[in-house]
Amino acid sequence: MTRGKRLGIRRITGERLRRAVTAGARRVVAQADYLDQINVFPVADFDTGKNLAATMGTILHVPQRPPWQLVGDAARELATAALRGARGNSGVIFAQFFHGLAEGLAGARFADARLFSEALARAATRSRQTVAEPKEGTILTAIAAFSSRVEELARDTEDFILLMQKGLGAAELALVETRATLPVLRDAGVVDAGALGFVRFVEGIVHYIATGRMEEVSLVGVNPPLDRPNVSYDPESIAFRYCTECVVEGYGMESEAVGRVLASLGDSVVVAGSPEVLHLHVHTNTPARVRELAAAFGTVAEEKVDDMWIQHAAVAEPAKAGPALVVDTSCDLPEFLMTRHRIAVVPVRVRVGTDEFRDRTELTVRGFYERVQSGAETSTSQPPPADFLDAFVHLGRRFSSILALVLAKDLSGTWNSACQAAREAAGTGCEIEVVDSGTLSGGLGLVAWAVARGMDAGLRLREAVQLAREAAKRVVFWAALPDLRSLARSGRAPWAV
Repeated sequence: MTRGKRLGIRRITGERLRRAVTAGARRVVAQADYLDQINVFPVADFDTGKNLAATMGTILHVPQRPPWQLVGDAARELATAALRGARGNSGVIFAQFFHGLAEGLAGARFADARLFSEALARAATRSRQTVAEPKEGTILTAIAAFSSRVEELARDTEDFILLMQKGLGAAELALVETRATLPVLRDAGVVDAGALGFVRFVEGIVHYIATGRMEEVSLVGVNPPLDRPNVSYDPESIAFRYCTECVVEGYGMESEAVGRVLASLGDSVVVAGSPEVLHLHVHTNTPARVRELAAAFGTVAEEKVDDMWIQHAAVAEPAKAGPALVVDTSCDLPEFLMTRHRIAVVPVRVRVGTDEFRDRTELTVRGFYERVQSGAETSTSQPPPADFLDAFVHLGRRFSSILALVLAKDLSGTWNSACQAAREAAGTGCEIEVVDSGTLSGGLGLVAWAVARGMDAGLRLREAVQLAREAAKRVVFWAALPDLRSLARSGRAPWAV
């Protein structure tokens, strides 16, 4: 070989693939905060960085293998880890990207440029197929640009360093174009956060294979640093409130069929994985129903439900407004009224046999009664203070005050949990009042509705608290029960045993 000529990299082994992906994952994790700041699509909930960091975190914990590991085996392990740890739209798409790559490299001892480019093309196709309604100007666009450029160059070169560098250039151009493609990005003055996450991932790989060094380097983003994207507080723009995810383990599952079922419950549907393991993602107003439908396909595990209204309120706009209204899930109020008045909800815990669920996020009302009718032992318990604290801290960044309206303290420890959380949040600068409604179910719903309408009319916190207490006094609540056995078992009516 001519002196001074770069040797390059002609093939990828299992060990080299694992280390390259690790370098890319570290680069993404290092950029998590910035990715959060620019996340405005599909919902301005500012969590793409955290979600991608969680996804990449599982990759970073893949155990080391012998250096002679097959590249196909290494790709499969990385894909499995990504699927288990995937979070959010971009995280689940990333996981499917790894699954497509693993399919393309299956059984291979090592990958040359041609095989790797074909595997990348498969990864890009699988990534797009996992989204029910693919959008240009997103991470999908960056992945497609990268894989297409690598596939084109692989016809003429065997050098992986050149392939990845040129592929990165194509992904960077696609990233810049995302701002012009999606109006919401143009209005906010940012590029797509998921696409930037993918570009950072490829940057980390290029840095590693070109230098052999794994450590992080100072990064210069395609966008200049910004204090805050131009996004106003607008919860009504979030039609489906809960970002809901879970992993389903089964046999012979068809991702398209699962996706069609999820599409009936909301939007932003992403289904990634294999016929044996699927990761489901959907934005919905009925997260517990997602779990029930998913259970029809296999065993449900690793569930996650995020209230995007609370996430959006925390960072969408620096100006303070208030007060905010928080209730627990014993509050029976139609979903459209909860949506109209932007009422935050903290779930009560429901125990069925040995299992515990978060009310209405992991278990629907119908599902609860089906279990009761089957003879399962059921009971409830108050939310832990941490659940209230999380809601208070997030809402406190947007609202100057918070009113927590909870079920009767004589019936539950929910009031105590909310009060403890309010004390812990005292240093946040947000005034918090916890009101015992003295009732529950429809009675609590009526009180919450009255308070919500008062807040919409401009009531301040003290006035809203007074209204809540006066409304609670006027509630007369009747209930008809077939028998008292459930009350006796729960301890609410021990004399009925």
